[in-house]
Amino acid sequence: MDSPSKLENLRFVASLLGVIRHRMHEDGEDLLTYLIDIAYLEASDRLKQKSPPAEASGKVLPE
Repeated sequence: MDSPSKLENLRFVASLLGVIRHRMHEDGEDLLTYLIDIAYLEASDRLKQKSPPAEASGKVLPE
C-alpha cells in the first residue's frame, strides 16, 4: 500500500483541480475546462485504485 503522503497528495490535487475546473467553466474557458476535467478524472481514478476498501478501513458506507 502507498504511504499516506501519496494518498494525501492525490486528494489535494483532485480537490484543487475541481476548484480550478469550476472557475474555468464559469469563465467560459471550454478547452481548459475539458483538459482540467481529464486531469481531475485521472487523479480521482488513481485515488480509487490506491485507497483501501471502505470495509477494510472501518468506514461504513451509507445505504
